[in-house]
Amino acid sequence: MADPRDDLTAIVAEVRRVTTLPGAQTLRRRSDRRRRRRAAIGAAGLAVVAITAGATLVRARSVVDTPGVDTSGVGPASQIAPSVVPSATASAGPQDILAGRRQVQIVLPGMRGATLAIDRDGDQVRATTEQGIDDRALWVLRPEGDRYRILLASGANAVCMTVVHDAAPGSVRGRACDAAASTQLFRIDQVPDGSYSIFQGKRYVQVVDGTNALVPDLPEGLTTTYEFEDRGPAPR
Repeated sequence: MADPRDDLTAIVAEVRRVTTLPGAQTLRRRSDRRRRRRAAIGAAGLAVVAITAGATLVRARSVVDTPGVDTSGVGPASQIAPSVVPSATASAGPQDILAGRRQVQIVLPGMRGATLAIDRDGDQVRATTEQGIDDRALWVLRPEGDRYRILLASGANAVCMTVVHDAAPGSVRGRACDAAASTQLFRIDQVPDGSYSIFQGKRYVQVVDGTNALVPDLPEGLTTTYEFEDRGPAPR
């Protein structure tokens, strides 16, 4: 007959075997294995996320980069016309200005941008820096043979620059245009710096210091030149 004490001894030994903690080295090895498994699982998860995101990005880019494709599956997408930005209207060239097709300001580059205009309260032409005077300062150069008639661009009646040989050094005035008046015909020539001279009769038409009046009879060479600044189509 088996001794009961032997069974009790076996039970105690088994309990001790199960409840005895592993050694420190064994625990470290197990802990290292668990960390490696967690790291491997985490890396695999990140790789899956990255692959999924990359596939989504590729699909999105393919939609953006494929013009004219309706991604809803309904049919071809309507073509969207690019917005058109109108370019600024270029100023006319000298050929249009000297053909009488443009209205211009006659500017004196040597006088800080002053322009030729008819006096507000008279008919004399002079250089002025006054602003807002287009009705008195826009001109059309109308060719007649090798000469030009210089007339105001606006107004109910045609008004032309007219040389008047009154008290020296004379004057230039705005008078009614007269097809028979030689004093309304001027020669216009380009000078080396690109500006223009205005000549009438035997002398250059120039601006006199002090009054800034435009005069025809200064007894000297060319001192005043002009530039023609385009201000749009000449009125019909």
